[in-house]
Amino acid sequence: MSDSGASEREQLMDALMDEVIGRGYEATDEAAIAARAGLDRAAFDRHFSGVADCYEQTYKRNYAVFDRLVFGAFEAQASWRDGLRASAYAAARYLRDYDREVRFGVIPALGASEQVAAYRDRSFQRIVDLIDAGRQETENPEAIGRGVAESTLGSIYETLVRRLGEEGGGARSAEDFVPEMMYIAVRPYLGQEAAREELSIPPPPDATVPSR
Repeated sequence: MSDSGASEREQLMDALMDEVIGRGYEATDEAAIAARAGLDRAAFDRHFSGVADCYEQTYKRNYAVFDRLVFGAFEAQASWRDGLRASAYAAARYLRDYDREVRFGVIPALGASEQVAAYRDRSFQRIVDLIDAGRQETENPEAIGRGVAESTLGSIYETLVRRLGEEGGGARSAEDFVPEMMYIAVRPYLGQEAAREELSIPPPPDATVPSR
C-alpha cells in the first residue's frame, strides 16, 4: 500500500471513531465516514468492504497499540510482580493518553462482526494470562486454578470503574488506582504482606507515548 493509501486508511479509521462516538455504531454509514474524513465514497470502498470491516480493522489497530504498551512493559521486567506492575501502569497511561480510542472501544457495536467479539475475548484472556502467571510464584502452582486470575481481573475492573466514577477524574486518574489494583492482583499468589507493599511502591517513570 502506498503512503497515500495508508494515509487514506488512517483518515477513514479515525473518522469512523468520531462517527461512532458522536452518533453511535448503528447510525454510522460509509458515506458519513468518508465525508468526515474529507474523502469520497470511492476512497472508503478501496479500503473496506463496509462499516463492520472498518470497525473491525480500527478496533484491531487501536488494540495493537495497547498490546504493545502493556505486554511490552511486562516483558521488559525480570519478575512477574514487577512486570505486572509495569503493565498496569502502562494500561493506566493508555487510558490517559488515548481518550478517543478508549471511548470508541467501550461503545456497543451490535452490528459488528463476530470476529471482533472473538478478538476482544482473546485480548481479555491474554490479560488473564499475565495475572495467572502468578501461580508460578507459589509453592504449589497446581493448587490455584485459572479461575482465580479471571475473578481477580473481574474485581480489578469493577473496582476501577467504581473508583473512577467516584473520583470524577475519568481515565486521567487511572494511575492513582494502580497500587490498589496491584494489591488485589498480588494477594492471591504472594499473600497479604506482599500485597500491602504494593500500596506504597511508587510508579515507574512515564514513557513516551508511541505512535501507531
